[in-house]
Order: sequence, then C-alpha cells, then structure tokens
Amino acid sequence: MAAYWSRRIDDVNRIVYRIGGAIVIGISDKTKKVEGINMFDAEKINNFISAPKDCYKPMPSYKEEFLDGINVAGKKDRILLLHIFTSVDQVIRTNSDVTFLRIGDKTKEIKGEDLKNLEYSKSTRHYEDECNMDAEISDLSEELLAAYKKKIGAEEVDTRRVLKARGFIKKNGKGEYLTNAAVLLFAEEIFQFYPNCRIRFLRYDGTVEQVGTKINIIKDVNLEYPLLKIIEKAKKFVFVQLREFTALNQTTGRFQIVPEYPNHIITILVMIWL
Repeated sequence: MAAYWSRRIDDVNRIVYRIGGAIVIGISDKTKKVEGINMFDAEKINNFISAPKDCYKPMPSYKEEFLDGINVAGKKDRILLLHIFTSVDQVIRTNSDVTFLRIGDKTKEIKGEDLKNLEYSKSTRHYEDECNMDAEISDLSEELLAAYKKKIGAEEVDTRRVLKARGFIKKNGKGEYLTNAAVLLFAEEIFQFYPNCRIRFLRYDGTVEQVGTKINIIKDVNLEYPLLKIIEKAKKFVFVQLREFTALNQTTGRFQIVPEYPNHIITILVMIWL
C-alpha cells in the first residue's frame, strides 16, 4: 500500500488546485486493465480510503465510491474511486510539507515566492499580516498615530502598546516587528519601504493617448503617501484638475460653484486606482 500510494503522493495536490477529480484504485497503470481491490483485506482497503487524510495537511475534502465490475481474471470485483474536491481557500501539503501544482501536462513542486503567491490566492497567508523586518516605530508618522489613537479612544495609551494590541506588532523568531499593515498605514516616508505604494496621475492634451514624437502628456505626477493619507491627497489633487461651473441655485437665488464631477465619483475613481 505504501509503495502504491507513494506514486500517488502528488495526485491529490494537483487535483485540488484545478477543478477536482478522482483517483482510481484497482486499475493497472501499465495495462489499463481492471485488477480490482478484492485481493486486499478490509484493513488495507480502509488504509486506501484514509490515505488523503493521513498523507496530507490539512485534509482535502473528498469522498470514496466503490464500483462493481469484472476484473482481468473474469471474476467479480470492485474498484475504488476517491473523489477529490477542489480547494478554494486552503493550501494542501503532504506530510513532508511539500505542495504540487499542475502546469500544462506536468506536475511542478511549488517553492519560495510561487508558494507564497499560492497562499495569497487561497487567503491562507495575508501580506499585510507579515512582519516588516526593516521598519521601526520611529519610522511611523506621529501625526497619523495620534489621529488613530484619538479615533479609538486610546490617546493616553503608549503607542507601542496600542500597535501590539491592534495586531500591528507581531513576533517573528526572537524579536517583535511591525507588520506590513502598520507601515502601509502609518509610515512617515512610504517610498522608503514600498516604492509602489503610490498613485501616478497622467493628464493628456486631448482625448487620445499619443506616443513618441507626438506624446501629449501635459501633467505627470506621483502621489506617494501612506494609505491613511493617499486617498484624501489624491481626491484633492484630482479636484484641482477638474473644471468648475457657476450655476444659479433656484432655491436661494444665489450663484454657486458646481464641480465637474461629484465627490463620491472622485472617491470611487481613487479607490479603483489603488
């Protein structure tokens, strides 16, 4: 049984990340003929059934099914199907802490950054919860921290204690570090840690983008701020670029300034850019 299952050890992995599938036990890999499973005693058949649970962590979702048939010797027999269901929110590993992915017609062991990206896609790992090994509390904006503490009613509480209580400081090995979330939200100089935490604003002359000698960019600005600032900063910057109209308010009888687009539309656009 161990020798058989060692040849199947990556089958569950590659099935759970696709659309599901089945592992068939009782058909020869070489001859493709039905050999059946009645040659095995009940304990060994139970071992086959429990193999996905025993050989993988966490246990993939599956169910067993027996099909009656005639084996290659012409006798009544059975084959066992293990229906493996696709994994939506889990990364399934073998007991040796290895995971595989089906790419084209090949099975590839997933390591390093590829494994991280798979964990992100399954939501088993969250980038914002990981530790930033370079940032310190002194790199955070006192203004933003003070505003945050006021918002949650913790103005008199020590900053480090607040950050730790809210999950912005976590243990990693023997030390404690700020999380990526803390730095993204509160950093004084966000570009120092995350060069891509920015909004790039491009304005063109006309309605068609031109390139080369006809390039028609008339404004190119990078807005680089932590997340708690960048939305409002971007909204204010975009409003300055838009036209304003003077219109008569028929209720008050006074003229008023009307922006080209309402505030909530600009907010939606900024959120899409992020």
